[in-house]
Amino acid sequence: MYYNNKKLAMSIFWIVVGVALMALSISGALDDTVYAGMGGALTAVGVLQVLRNLKYRRDGEYREKIDTEYSDERNRYLRMKSWSWAGYVAILVEGVGAVVAMAAGEHTIQLMLSYSVCLLLVTYWVAYLILSRKY
Repeated sequence: MYYNNKKLAMSIFWIVVGVALMALSISGALDDTVYAGMGGALTAVGVLQVLRNLKYRRDGEYREKIDTEYSDERNRYLRMKSWSWAGYVAILVEGVGAVVAMAAGEHTIQLMLSYSVCLLLVTYWVAYLILSRKY
């Protein structure tokens, strides 16, 4: 079963956190309007996830479709391949962006993009070491 009670509880938790952030922002306890926006987004995501979970529990056809998509070997392969492509694209775009920022004299942006590339590559290396021992 893909949707379980833990996922439902987490969705309800996000709704509560979102409403709390919006209330604190509206009351003035939190000064920045970013918190209200973040609260609205968390509330919306929580509500959508609760609705999805309830549909999964009530609709047998939808449940079968989701279970098949989640456990299908082809979909797992496609998800894994998509993440690997996303990693390559992110590293290349950030690397080019760092060079462009350096040429434009934007030192802060260059550093942030360079640090991001470094973080991605270190994460890749650690994951590779862990997976090479496992498989």
